[in-house]
Amino acid sequence: QTHNTQNTLFNMSYEERMISMGLADQGDILKSLNNKSTILLDVRTMDEIAASGKIEVEGLPWMQTACSPMSSDLDLDTDNVDKNAPVVLYCRSGRRASRAKQILERRGFKNVLNGGGYGDMRNMGL
Repeated sequence: QTHNTQNTLFNMSYEERMISMGLADQGDILKSLNNKSTILLDVRTMDEIAASGKIEVEGLPWMQTACSPMSSDLDLDTDNVDKNAPVVLYCRSGRRASRAKQILERRGFKNVLNGGGYGDMRNMGL
């Protein structure tokens, strides 16, 4: 079932995934990435990152923690992170980033954007 779900997600347009997974507007993502206090959080596995690389934005901190759609929490120390700082999340399709967004918001983060998948971020010129 997971394989079929992933295939369905990759066949959907960004706009369709904005609705189904809560992806942020691409203009809002790009605007946030121009803010030097933004944190870029990759929730893919290290194997996925090794296979395709990571998104880097000059001057922005990059963080990584693996997240699954079933995760109840993240293995990420956020105690000393400003909860008002913008956070842009991405994974492979946007599904895990959606789950991570819920977790961070539960931890008190106020400005979390789901950037979708690695390919979506690349398509924005990153």
